Amino acid sequence: MAATLKQVVHDCKVPGEFLSDGAEVFLTHTEDMPVSAEVYWSAFRDFVELQLHMEGHENLRVLKGLGEVGTVVSFYYDPTDLAEGQREMKLVEKDDSTRTWRVQEAEPNDLYKSYEMTIKVQQAEVVQGTSTAKVTISVRFVSAIKDKKKRREDIAYHMVHLLGARIRDILNFVVREKLGGKHRFDLDIGCSREKMWDIVGNFNDVTWIREATGTVVNGIRRTIYFTKDRSLEVRLAWADTSDYLFVYEGDNSPDFLHCKYYRGRIQFFAVNPNRVRVTYDCSFIPANDSPMEEFKKWFVGALSSRIAWLESTFSEPKPTEEGPAASAGPPAFKKGAYFTTARGVVRGPVEEVWKVFRPFGRECTEYWKIYDSMEIEAPGNDVQGCIRLFKTLKTKRTIRERLEWRDDENHVEIYSLLSMDPPPPVAMSNTYTTVTMTAVGEKETEVKFECTFDVSVSFAVSRIQDNQKGAYMACITGLQQLFHSEVGTLEVVVAKAADLARTDGWFDADPYVVLAVNDGKPVTTKICSSTQNPIWDQRFQLSVTSRTRNIIFTVMDRDTVGQDDIMGTANVNLDELTSGQEKRMTLDVQGGGTLDVRLYLKMHDQPKDSEEGEKLITSLAIPFLAPVAQSELDAIRNEFTHLITSFLGPGQKYEYEYMKRLRTHPDVPLEEYPAACVPMPTGEMFTPQKAGRLMERLMQFIASQGQIMVRLAQAKGIWDPWKANFSGYLPSNEKLIEEWQNDEEFCRQYLQGINPMLVTVCKDQSRIPAEMLGLKGQGKTTLELLAENRLFIVDYAPMLGVPATPGKFFYAPIVLMYKEELAGGKSRLNMLGIQLTRDKGINEVYSPESAKTHPNKYMFAKMHVQSADNNVHQFLYHLGYTHLGMEPLVVAMHTHLPPDHPVHRLLLPHFKDTIGINYLARHSLVSRIFPITDPMFATSTVGGLVMFLNEWRKYNFMDMAFPEELKRRGFDEAGTDGLENYLYRDDGFKLWNVYKTYVTGMVNHAYASDRAVQADKALQEFCKMTEGPGQLHGFPAKISTKQLLIDCLTNIIFNVSAQHSAINFPQYDYYSFVPNRPAQLSIPMPDGPNDMTESAVREALPPPQNTTLQVLLSYMLSMPSQTAITGVEAMKEVYPEVHEKFHTQLLNLSKKIKARNDGLKAEGKVAYTYLDPENVAMSIDI
Repeated sequence: MAATLKQVVHDCKVPGEFLSDGAEVFLTHTEDMPVSAEVYWSAFRDFVELQLHMEGHENLRVLKGLGEVGTVVSFYYDPTDLAEGQREMKLVEKDDSTRTWRVQEAEPNDLYKSYEMTIKVQQAEVVQGTSTAKVTISVRFVSAIKDKKKRREDIAYHMVHLLGARIRDILNFVVREKLGGKHRFDLDIGCSREKMWDIVGNFNDVTWIREATGTVVNGIRRTIYFTKDRSLEVRLAWADTSDYLFVYEGDNSPDFLHCKYYRGRIQFFAVNPNRVRVTYDCSFIPANDSPMEEFKKWFVGALSSRIAWLESTFSEPKPTEEGPAASAGPPAFKKGAYFTTARGVVRGPVEEVWKVFRPFGRECTEYWKIYDSMEIEAPGNDVQGCIRLFKTLKTKRTIRERLEWRDDENHVEIYSLLSMDPPPPVAMSNTYTTVTMTAVGEKETEVKFECTFDVSVSFAVSRIQDNQKGAYMACITGLQQLFHSEVGTLEVVVAKAADLARTDGWFDADPYVVLAVNDGKPVTTKICSSTQNPIWDQRFQLSVTSRTRNIIFTVMDRDTVGQDDIMGTANVNLDELTSGQEKRMTLDVQGGGTLDVRLYLKMHDQPKDSEEGEKLITSLAIPFLAPVAQSELDAIRNEFTHLITSFLGPGQKYEYEYMKRLRTHPDVPLEEYPAACVPMPTGEMFTPQKAGRLMERLMQFIASQGQIMVRLAQAKGIWDPWKANFSGYLPSNEKLIEEWQNDEEFCRQYLQGINPMLVTVCKDQSRIPAEMLGLKGQGKTTLELLAENRLFIVDYAPMLGVPATPGKFFYAPIVLMYKEELAGGKSRLNMLGIQLTRDKGINEVYSPESAKTHPNKYMFAKMHVQSADNNVHQFLYHLGYTHLGMEPLVVAMHTHLPPDHPVHRLLLPHFKDTIGINYLARHSLVSRIFPITDPMFATSTVGGLVMFLNEWRKYNFMDMAFPEELKRRGFDEAGTDGLENYLYRDDGFKLWNVYKTYVTGMVNHAYASDRAVQADKALQEFCKMTEGPGQLHGFPAKISTKQLLIDCLTNIIFNVSAQHSAINFPQYDYYSFVPNRPAQLSIPMPDGPNDMTESAVREALPPPQNTTLQVLLSYMLSMPSQTAITGVEAMKEVYPEVHEKFHTQLLNLSKKIKARNDGLKAEGKVAYTYLDPENVAMSIDI
């Protein structure tokens, strides 16, 4: 489709006077529209709404105005395969008396130095009793496109397409929104999106249209011929290959479509590699002015049969199984309460991998190496219903499994466990395993095992899951080895050799080098004549497979007579290389001499899933990847060895080390992160008391899981299964469970919950998506609320650009809230609306108004917002800005500030256990081997790390100081924002002021003047190390005044104590009931006009039995600190009056917050306790 339009643009003859740089272009075009002038003109009543219906206008924002003359909008202009860019358009004229509408480019841009479009609507003649409008559009512009070819294309695009397309875009808007002539069809078809697009997206192909016999194409018009001598002429209105979208229009066709205008918009969405969702959105005006609703009943019914014909045309027939056991669909079986998942990528086409895997009998032992034998029981036919008998190598247990279902089209197999002999100590039932293979590109296949089962006792579940994962991963590993799966590439530069041994006595050699990986085809350099010091300087790229361990260099001497002689060999073990980093090596050649080479290993970026091997056992690992895991384990062992050595000896230094790139994602430059302290110094080890408390907390959680299966079985309400975790030591937040679905509670959590860091006073109209301008709160429009300083926005832009993980869905939502005015002069934050997507065209908005007809969709939209918030909170504000961001300060303090230094004394208690807890996080939560956050979060681990990396590049330490960060979001200590009960703000300012008074007292005692600060060499080295090697962006490299020192130290102490406490300790309160803030959801927002079912919302959540990790982490990380800020005594001995004042102010503030909280509780409201000084930890210690 796009190629058709591009060809028409290419063939267009553009007048020469238009082509010179700076030339003014004037074009005009007129068409008759099949509606009256009055009806057509009605489209221009709302400038903003009309812009939303213009094809090629993306990410529309209103910069000024409410739609009246003077309104300015911005949008990204994206015509397919032509010059594109950001534009701002201003409405300069809208004259109802002459029906004239005119817009101008508000500012020059990269596309146009000036641009003006005028549309004039006139009443035309009455045609067959119907009034028609004559619409004239004209444009006058001066192009700013520097490239001559692109400039010509843009002018030609206006001439052959754009002007007419704009007239009809407006007509389409009128037909749909004013006349109601619209309907949308959605259907899923068992066919790949690419296959279907190759046909439907070809303007010359009409085989997909029922009863079509052929077509004749003329530019952007085509005539389709049908049976019974019928024909229909249509016009290409829009096409976007990247979005699998095209739009076509038909004019007067009373005998065929029975319409005098028709537009079809068809778009394809991939459900999976073998299934496509077709969205067909049509607009129409009935012929003969038939009543719209009456015509729609007939028309939709007639069109439905044509749309359904697509499914019968493109759905590929499924091959039937041979044998009496074959059935028409997969078996219905009872899903067990537990499940195990394992997956991996095999680097082979899906059809070839399926062909190897498909046999159910002895052929499996070719790649499934953990089984001694495998046979299909009599009569021995490999068909649905057959039973296989096999014996394990290790345990010699005999197992029987039945093939329940096999789908060759979708590459799915289901089998059930019948028996095990000898039987295991724990009885298993309802054990069904589903194996699914999915194409990941043309040469890769994802293999996924999913098993559901029940057990007689729950304590054995983890052991069973481990055994199952081991067996499944053995299968995947065997397939990977069978296909010699490529896991990366190795770029080799053979530079030169020196002092090579002579093989022909006194004669110089003619050397060349043969390169080979141990399972690949050799490659050869050129021959250098008559030299023992050859220079080749040649580059090669070799495939690294799952079996590759070494690269071997063989230096040869070319003989003109007889065989070439071997001069020597050298080899490199690939374990010595780091993916993404070039290594220069001078190798000793066995036989004499040296060989200079450069090696660059690039591991492929594979889809990541933690369950691929939460236990990477070398016996199950891919041979090449086993050393990868081993190298990480070696690193941990080396760190532990350093720790023990320093513990027994003089102690470990505080030194920086940069985070290493993930082997699975070597393209993510994690070395840009804040520097870490590795190895961990002895002094940073947890005390026995701290380690004991952590273990006690863990055992409390385990004890509370007792009889969880009974509680799950007794669950009756739809959300009750997620309450099953609450027992014993784990209390439930009953008020939240009761109110979490309410809009008021949803909004309250932005002010007093786990992540109060995102809500922003909306003062800039351009931040509001155009689709959300129509929302209303208390009778006020969005812009009226903005004008009254009552509008608030949350923008999850950090989620943009985060790589997706198969099976997980997330968005970068935009949420609008408003200050709802209540009786008695009170107010609260309440919901205005949610936009999840930022796609081309019109994005759907979910609001309390839409909840009246689609309550479950609205609830699900809020859950997607909370899921995004969960990921942003944990990876960005919690792990990133506090834990990782503050660690460089600890190292710099211990390196450059002696223990008796006043700044060292001040900061020391605030750095307690920070390095230790971060060390634990790096080797568990975001481990390079198997990060436990990977299965838990929607972004997976790498996505969360990418998110933080993108935001860390913009981070500035001083700009993120509490008052500055709030100021940037529109809040201040005086509360001029007018928002009540933003208790994070209120308590935070009070605590900040106490800290600042405390730090000011210390600095005034320690430094007599600014000159004294400047002369403190230790302090300046501390700053230099933090800002430089520490990579704490925005930290001053030099402190020259007392005031700057006060600001820095206050910021440090607040970050590591109050800030971390505010975003860490609420975790159990808000994360333990998973539906309130799920870490991930398994389905996207559904398309279509219908509401979701409540059960569909429930099924999108992780199953209750698989949310244990979220509950466990929230419980562990919410462990109250035993070192509250009220216990700080850093200044007690050196500056006792400073200490006493600080301690008194903290206690007074604590009393005030407690009194305030008592009042909230008395009113039935939620207390905000997290910034009560008695609850604020003095450091990041958990």
